[in-house]
Amino acid sequence: MKHKILSLLLVLTLTLPLAPPALALGSFADVSDAATARNVEVLQLMGVINGDGGSFRPHDRLTRAEFCKMAVELQGRGDQVVRYRSRTVFPDVRASHWAAGYINLATAADKDAPQLIHGNPDGTFAPDRNISYGEAVTVLVRALGYTDQDTGGIWPDGYVALAGEAGMTKGLTLSGNAPITRAQAAQLFVNALTAKNGEGVTLLAKLGYAVAAAETTLYSVDAANGKLRTSGGEVKMANPMASTALNGLKGHVVTKNDEAVTFLPVTNASGGAVSDAAIIVAADGSTAGIDALTGGAANYTIYRNGVRASKNALKKNDVLTYNAANNIVQACDTRVAVYYENCTPTPGAATAIEALGGTSFSVLPTAQQSLARFRPGQTMVILLTADGQVAGAVENGTVGAQGNAFGYVNGSGAVSLICGGNLIPLKCSGAGSEGKAVRIAQNSKTGVYVTAQTSGVTDALDLASRTLGARKLADNVLVFKDGEQTSLEALGVSRVERNEISYVGTNSAGEVTMLVLGVNTGREIVGRVIVSVADGQWVWNAGKGANEPKVSGVNGSYVMEDGETYWEWKPGHGSYAPKTSENGHYTQIRSITIDCGANGKYGPFASTFSVDTGDIVSAELNAARTTFINMARLDKLGDVPASAWVGRTAVNYGGRTYTVPSSVLCWNRNNGTWFDKLETALDYGGKRDIYVKDGVVRVIEIRA
Repeated sequence: MKHKILSLLLVLTLTLPLAPPALALGSFADVSDAATARNVEVLQLMGVINGDGGSFRPHDRLTRAEFCKMAVELQGRGDQVVRYRSRTVFPDVRASHWAAGYINLATAADKDAPQLIHGNPDGTFAPDRNISYGEAVTVLVRALGYTDQDTGGIWPDGYVALAGEAGMTKGLTLSGNAPITRAQAAQLFVNALTAKNGEGVTLLAKLGYAVAAAETTLYSVDAANGKLRTSGGEVKMANPMASTALNGLKGHVVTKNDEAVTFLPVTNASGGAVSDAAIIVAADGSTAGIDALTGGAANYTIYRNGVRASKNALKKNDVLTYNAANNIVQACDTRVAVYYENCTPTPGAATAIEALGGTSFSVLPTAQQSLARFRPGQTMVILLTADGQVAGAVENGTVGAQGNAFGYVNGSGAVSLICGGNLIPLKCSGAGSEGKAVRIAQNSKTGVYVTAQTSGVTDALDLASRTLGARKLADNVLVFKDGEQTSLEALGVSRVERNEISYVGTNSAGEVTMLVLGVNTGREIVGRVIVSVADGQWVWNAGKGANEPKVSGVNGSYVMEDGETYWEWKPGHGSYAPKTSENGHYTQIRSITIDCGANGKYGPFASTFSVDTGDIVSAELNAARTTFINMARLDKLGDVPASAWVGRTAVNYGGRTYTVPSSVLCWNRNNGTWFDKLETALDYGGKRDIYVKDGVVRVIEIRA
């Protein structure tokens, strides 16, 4: 029940219209960068930093005094500051200085904590001087347990190198003497929390903090009740305070003495936070809830199904997610009619469901409330995020939320769902629709429908202008050929004729988002033919050998033995006849090998294709590569002059331009060998014959 209530709270937070946020992003009005907002709140919950009249001043440079305060609070020694406040250790840090206690404590040689920072050689401290990156790194590396002896005696480079090895400098590329801003310091401190020393111990562990092993989603920080609310339950907070930039993110709760101290979000490969939050658009063009989804971040870019779009392009029941790393709102309109096969752990709080032949779909916390209305064995329509997670569920027949799932079947019959411009593998079979675009739906456990689609194509594809007739190709156009996903560049041609295109998909703007080209059911190879002929089975002529009429007493007789009667030929007759050209002949077995140069040889395979040794052909192998199922000579352009070449990448001949890939096969007819590369062949000189297919030079033959 707890999960359902928390999920409902988050759904309401994300979907109801909100008043304009009082703060730009997170807890401080002047923080507009999402990553900085997260770092600041991680440290704010720990008591390491606070603001200045509601401002954080992220771009201001940090002083030595300010950094001492942050380092002492990070160690959890803030309660000791009062004992050091009345001392005057440095002549320029009087007892009346606001940071005197922090500076004295940070520079003290204490048996329970390392000395973090030193004064200047002249006995001063310079509290208001900007701290350098090297000094800041040194303080945190010492907190991690390293000493001057560990650095090789070179400062600050030795400390900066140790910090890099420990994982403390991610996202920071400053020189040792460069000043550090408050935002950069926040990044450095958050990195330091999970940095490891030479013994593999993190700074958090060294300071007595515990990091929960289980990954969870932060729903909210309830300062009023002093609770950190997560998908794993509630945890009492050590220092209750509000937080917004961390809400909806995946991560780990950090505790001390069984109380929550902060929340560490996990990041993806690009350094962005991983969010479990999603909203479902309530009406065409509606932006309600986006501010909460982005944490108030402004100037975000919207991509709908992988194509840049405006807010007005959003449609009812689109699913929106936010990528903080690049400030992008992703909209996906994929809706799949499914039979609810199974769930984990319970229908009331499912974290994953199975549908479409056992395919597992992760369920976002924001979807648990709507999904809880259904049980395995029922049909429903699931609304998916761009990466294939369930963001909501509605009943079949809901107006504006009908299933629209579309996909592609590869050459092996495997089905992929197209979701927001991404391909999501499914476990259902697409046998019989290999290499085709398909509609996908399910009405029972075994009733998964994968229905092949075709579309009338009246125009050729022009790759140079990225157009199909009057239609432009979308930036993220999906291209499929020969049963596999490919790219426009990999096609190696400048034009694809309309009869080679089996399906064209478009978006609401009329841009082409999907192209399905011809399917090669086996494997295409290009090379030089080698024909071999060998004698095979003996065939008797009419009336000769085994075909000779049996005349008892003349060329043989019937013999009875053990009650059985059989025919016995006389010598020189029947099967005893000599195998001569008068009596018969051996059949010839014609075999073909195709030599593909560096790509290997295929064959010999018995074949009746009408080709001769030396022919340059394109052939298709069966799936097992045990025989040829198709073969044709390539078009030959003879004696192509050097003037027809455009550098080494194209040939202009007969009013047409042919692409020359760098991997083109080159045959030396003079010595009967392949050149190792195109450059060697072209430098060889002589006459050049080229063999082309689909506007691409596939083989070059050099001769004297």
